Amino acid sequence: MNATRSGIAIRVALIAATAILFIAGPAQAQSGALKATMPFSFYAANQLLPAGEYEIRAVGNGVVKLSNYEANTSVVFFTFGVNRVTANPISPRLVFNRYADDYFLSEMWWAGQDGRKPTPSKREAELAKTVSPEQTVTLAHR
Repeated sequence: MNATRSGIAIRVALIAATAILFIAGPAQAQSGALKATMPFSFYAANQLLPAGEYEIRAVGNGVVKLSNYEANTSVVFFTFGVNRVTANPISPRLVFNRYADDYFLSEMWWAGQDGRKPTPSKREAELAKTVSPEQTVTLAHR
């Protein structure tokens, strides 16, 4: 009987913790989604994504979702924060590292806020050992 009560208490605690994450997560998300047209294919979260129109949304707790509705493609991945180095307002933008013809999503910035940076993929880490990237900025709009 005590084992049953312990099991129920654990389930209730897990459900409560999950509910807190779902409630608190959106409050931490950046306001609004970025929208950008990518003229090139690029890598994000170890996945090659096609060129096209993208919506980039911070869904909370460091998680970002990129969606290309036309190509029926999306990817969800973890990121970490990037602080602004200037007091001047930041315009929304996406930053890519380019190695020859390969582009890798490097930073995402929402207007007036700190940015988000995905963990570099294995492919990018291997390329970075032999070649320095050229940074390419694609402006995003709301």
